[in-house]
Amino acid sequence: MFRIQICKYEGAHIFKGMFGEYMKRVNLMFRMVLTGYGFIRFAVHVLWLSKWVMPRIMNSDDKTTIEKRQAALWQAHKHVNAYLQALSSLGLISFKFIGKPVEEPALVVANHPSLIDFIVLLKDFPNSVCLFKKQTKKNPILADFVNVAGYVEGMDGTREASERIISDCCQRLGEGHHVVVFPEGTRSASNISVGRFRTTVFYAAMQAKVLIQPVSIYCSPQFLGKAQSWRDFARQKNVMVIEYLEPINLQEPSYKAPTPQAIAEESRQKILSNLASLGELH
Repeated sequence: MFRIQICKYEGAHIFKGMFGEYMKRVNLMFRMVLTGYGFIRFAVHVLWLSKWVMPRIMNSDDKTTIEKRQAALWQAHKHVNAYLQALSSLGLISFKFIGKPVEEPALVVANHPSLIDFIVLLKDFPNSVCLFKKQTKKNPILADFVNVAGYVEGMDGTREASERIISDCCQRLGEGHHVVVFPEGTRSASNISVGRFRTTVFYAAMQAKVLIQPVSIYCSPQFLGKAQSWRDFARQKNVMVIEYLEPINLQEPSYKAPTPQAIAEESRQKILSNLASLGELH
């Protein structure tokens, strides 16, 4: 009788373990379907905006070019809000925003742990334009969008490109836009590390005499980073914390003779320090 009870207990334990593994696989498959839907929905949003909504606004005759671009970017902002809400509702990413972003035109600089960082920053900067890589022009989803949105093409390693970026950024800032940049030039190596900042955009901030808004983006765990696939993203519960740090005002007396290199490093250190704090909390 005692042996029978042991066998029943072991059988139930084995069944429970098998059922648990089965449910894990079902849950993973379900999350992979949701993740695939998330990527498809992003493509639909971008193509709808770039092929129909934004071109119609930019080709209208009732406003100036600056007003039309602002109206087009506002439409993109509304789609971003809907998309981020969908990611949250599906349980793919939990977002947490801390602090208050600057409202006036500013250079917005952030670390770059994830593929979707620039999308997230559009939520609180509806009138922003971004610096994009040259390769984006070959991307069938994003190519038309960055063009119609008036985004600024990034570096190609030449002095002419640096001068063009500074000029274009100053122009967009003068038109009343925020300019969003990831000065590392590539995705961050980890969720708490920040690579060396390139200084070109800081020249633009100095020339335009605008605030610099450092932003720290913390992912727990890191997702959609370098060498990470969408399957890795689907396997885990993802949290993204976006914190707007104290802006840098180059017009303050303490900045007597600032250099782009010094300002870039100050911005980097602010972000790096805050990431360390966020890492301890999560």
